[in-house]
Amino acid sequence: MELDRISNLPSDVTEKILSHLPIRDAVRTSVLSTEWRYKSAMLPRLVFDAKSISTEHQTFANVVDHVLLSHIGPVYKFKIVKAHISFRDMDRWILHLSRNSIKEFILEHWGGPRYKVPSSMFSCQDLTYLKLFTCLLQPPSTFPGFKSLKRLRIAGVTLTDDVLENMIVHCPLLERLSVEWCDGFSRLNINAPNLQFLRFMGDFEDINILNTSNLVDIYIDKEHEFVQRQGPCRSSNLLKFFAELPNIHRLDMNFLFTKYLAVGSLPEKLPISCVHLQFLSVSVCIDDDKDIITFLCLLRMSPALEELEVYALCHQNYKAEVGKVNSWVDENQSCSFTQLRRVKIYCNFAVDGAVELIRFLLLSSPALETMTVYNRTTIPPAGYDLAKKLLRFRRASLNLEIILTDLTGGSILISEM
Repeated sequence: MELDRISNLPSDVTEKILSHLPIRDAVRTSVLSTEWRYKSAMLPRLVFDAKSISTEHQTFANVVDHVLLSHIGPVYKFKIVKAHISFRDMDRWILHLSRNSIKEFILEHWGGPRYKVPSSMFSCQDLTYLKLFTCLLQPPSTFPGFKSLKRLRIAGVTLTDDVLENMIVHCPLLERLSVEWCDGFSRLNINAPNLQFLRFMGDFEDINILNTSNLVDIYIDKEHEFVQRQGPCRSSNLLKFFAELPNIHRLDMNFLFTKYLAVGSLPEKLPISCVHLQFLSVSVCIDDDKDIITFLCLLRMSPALEELEVYALCHQNYKAEVGKVNSWVDENQSCSFTQLRRVKIYCNFAVDGAVELIRFLLLSSPALETMTVYNRTTIPPAGYDLAKKLLRFRRASLNLEIILTDLTGGSILISEM
């Protein structure tokens, strides 16, 4: 009797088919025929979550135990997504995986107390990707680092300054690092020669980036405002931050990180250190002189900038003082951003101050192609008043389209010269 076509497929094809099925359905294929009896037991990538496991007749732990105990061959990827999990079960599974050359380990543990990662996890020297949610990291003193790790993402994890620093520096191949809403540390010290992508969300007192010549993409969302301690005037955080970022291409940061960069004294002549920066997203308090100066310094340090996003912020009762607002624009009339082509400005509650920022960018950007201004409303009279102001401004670019839009989808195209 001729076998069915599916059974005659190459083993790599059937493996790919099974890998796209929920684990419960992949296991069920073992009853199709003798040809399929052990195929699901040889899958190198295992994912356990609410969608892939039916706990109607068995507990979550029993399903995972059954799959691991009946598994044949190496397990390259192990992923668990669960709101509440037995720490004892998790310890047992990690111990089992540490003996199986695991390459990708993902634990998305939502809610409940933090899970203390067992010492067996730190013996997994073949790991290339590690993702941990809601955990406590306390590696043994003998931990040599993950020598093969290329991607690390931790969220809601508790760890000390030393643990975080050693975790990074002892992963020499690390290319992507994400630290999101973690606690237990105050300093963010990054020494990673192969790092290309950095994402940080949370808080720190200070950040030091060293030996990161390959870092090209940074996203920083700082949680609390930097508090400068009493003492002698410190050197510029702005210059310190960019000193070890010679190849940065993309930078996205919130207004509290702008305030961190604004701390310290700047030299009269700025170094042009961001020669490869092409995309910048920055939040600026229009009523804070230090924020404005820091923003201008960033622009002047980035001659290759092509795309700019600015979130213009202000205090609740802010009213623009004409002389004060205009002064920082007038003092920088010699600036020219020759590569800048696309600008987006969000000014929902800082319209007056943002208008002067817009005027400055229009005068300083000869290659500008589009400027999109996001306002609270485009409905008359407020929307038309702003549109008329923008029409009166001189522009360095001869081929420019200005779009005034709002969050409701209304927009006004301003194309007159």
